[in-house]
Amino acid sequence: MAKRLKTVSLRWSLLRSFAMLILLSSFIVLGLTWFRSLESERHLSRRLIRQGTSEARDELDRFLGPADVGTRMAMAWGRAGLLRLDAVVAGAPGQMSEAQSLAARRLNSMLLPFVLAKPALSSVQIANARGQGFLVLILPDGSMRNRVVDRDRWGTQTLRLDLDREGIILGSEWKEVDYEPRKRSWYTEAQAEAAGQVGWTAPYTFHTTGDLGITSSGRWRDGETEHVVAYDVLLTALTKFTQGETQRVSPNAMNFIATSDWKALGLPRSDAYLDQAAAKAMFLKQVTDLEIPALKAAIDASTKRGAPDSDVFAFESGGEDWWVGLEAYPLGTSRRVWTAVLVPGRDLLEEVSKQRIFLLIATAAALIAAFLYSLLLARSYSRPLEALAKQSQRIQALDFRSDSQIEARLSEFQTLADAQQKSLAALQSFSRYVPVDVVRELVAAGDVAKIGGRAETLTVLFTDIAGFTSIAERMSPQALTNHMAEYFEAMIEAIQAHDGTVDKFVGDAIVAFWGAPRKCEDHARKAVEAVLECQARLEVLNPAWEARGLAALPTRFGMATGPVVVGNIGAPGRLAYTVLGDTVNFASRLEALNKRYGLLRLADQAVVDAAGSRFAWRRIDRVVVKGRTEETWIYEILGAVGEVSSERLSVARRYEAAWDQHAERKFEAALAVLDAILVDDPDDGPSLRLSGLCRSYIAEAPPDDWTPTTIMSSK
Repeated sequence: MAKRLKTVSLRWSLLRSFAMLILLSSFIVLGLTWFRSLESERHLSRRLIRQGTSEARDELDRFLGPADVGTRMAMAWGRAGLLRLDAVVAGAPGQMSEAQSLAARRLNSMLLPFVLAKPALSSVQIANARGQGFLVLILPDGSMRNRVVDRDRWGTQTLRLDLDREGIILGSEWKEVDYEPRKRSWYTEAQAEAAGQVGWTAPYTFHTTGDLGITSSGRWRDGETEHVVAYDVLLTALTKFTQGETQRVSPNAMNFIATSDWKALGLPRSDAYLDQAAAKAMFLKQVTDLEIPALKAAIDASTKRGAPDSDVFAFESGGEDWWVGLEAYPLGTSRRVWTAVLVPGRDLLEEVSKQRIFLLIATAAALIAAFLYSLLLARSYSRPLEALAKQSQRIQALDFRSDSQIEARLSEFQTLADAQQKSLAALQSFSRYVPVDVVRELVAAGDVAKIGGRAETLTVLFTDIAGFTSIAERMSPQALTNHMAEYFEAMIEAIQAHDGTVDKFVGDAIVAFWGAPRKCEDHARKAVEAVLECQARLEVLNPAWEARGLAALPTRFGMATGPVVVGNIGAPGRLAYTVLGDTVNFASRLEALNKRYGLLRLADQAVVDAAGSRFAWRRIDRVVVKGRTEETWIYEILGAVGEVSSERLSVARRYEAAWDQHAERKFEAALAVLDAILVDDPDDGPSLRLSGLCRSYIAEAPPDDWTPTTIMSSK
């Protein structure tokens, strides 16, 4: 006989258990809370740094935005013929006519107010391919000047005009200046960008003032002549931006701006760079040469991390914890600069440290109080619990003869005692109708449906009625319900006739899948057959509905084959047999994509591969889901082989050939084929869409790294 364990009294057991539970719970809660506080520190720090970098990026947008806006505005004026230089350079060298003066004043009236209104801008200039140029310059002392050149006719003779703030000419002077606008970096940078796009130079020394800065520029064509406009931004202005009070995330935070190879453009707040001359000497120096240890440590750490386009991380400098947020800011299409915010950890976590100390004190106090209170609880719990335990033993043995009432002072125990007494009474009554042996079997039973799923490869279908919202608005609720009942009945019969499982209805949409719960090796083929039958039924039903005064219900279908999770999914109290996974999402996107191509039935490559050769398809496009890199072909379901007309097959093959030509950048050849298709079928949606793309690419060639892939956004 097995030796019985030594027993103890309930009161002592409760006291010991409460004590151990309180200790264990306190240490677990303290540990988890402490760990969570560390996570909160990191999360708070990251959030504040990201907020700082976001604000810095927004401020930089507002700071550099005027140059971009001014360039685009000037290009628009130029395309409208408002920025011609012919009249300004109409005279001979050494002379200045009244017509030239009026032309210069007209240009100043357009360009000067914008430069005066934007403190970050120091000048704007226009030049063309004939070597003619016109400069509007604001000097450091606030005076304003024009410079007019015509290299092809005047050579190095240059006309300088002094201006007042209204753009009126105060005086003129001819000078010998070797300035060739077509060789300046802002001019060549504009040539590298597409017409109408804004490009940015690398930092360089301005010809007129000798200051360091960067320039935005863009080009346009006026007749046969190409023009370029450029706006200058001084690096000293960038430093005023980075040292400004609006950029302070915390009292000791620093901001800086650097080139992509870490050369200083905007200097951080530092006593060493308060003097303008000292700051100017450090422009375009390596950031690590600025003699700011935290800045050097941040750059070194970022370089080791691979310098991603956006990064927030902690590092150590001088025995102190720091946080840095780095973000690449694009300038045009080919350049970028770094914006950064550095914050010492003490600025971010002072309040968190105080909360941590308070947590330790509060935990210790709560632990002491809990031990004292456990003494009272042990006594309160022991008496009624002992009685309840004995009564529970009798119920477990299905001994219903005793019905003594248990009294307790604690309301929870009294509620439990009352509930147990009622349960005992119910079992006593039930035992009078059913033998006790049967009651024991009922008590022992307890099988329920369980949550669970399995991975399978299935074919998923999404349908949706085109224009359903407007249809619903024109019908009464009862009429719409009856109409949709007929529609759903026809669709469900077609789907189930081909072994499909109807998952759910989402408004007017149907979600179905093939291959579960019953195994089906050719689920893709059956799914395609079901779609074709649904379409065939609608071709009969829609005219009949219209004859009855009801709206036709044109339906779009999207199909995808791939891995899913299928099974009982939901909560323990409510389950649904359904499918989840990327394949389901892709089928939904394909259904929505029909609208873009003017089609009704789309499937992915996996459906085509799995359905076999008994169906005719048209290859429509190559797509990739936004946020992913995997590409796939999508196809239009034409019908079963032998049931598709030769004319429709001809259109399909010719469209595919045109798509391939457009993918090879043979846009004119592709457009010729598409135009021929549209003569035969003017409403062919894919041909209309591809024709429009080819025309846009002929008008403006796509970039060299262009690939003929359509990005699918989330539905």
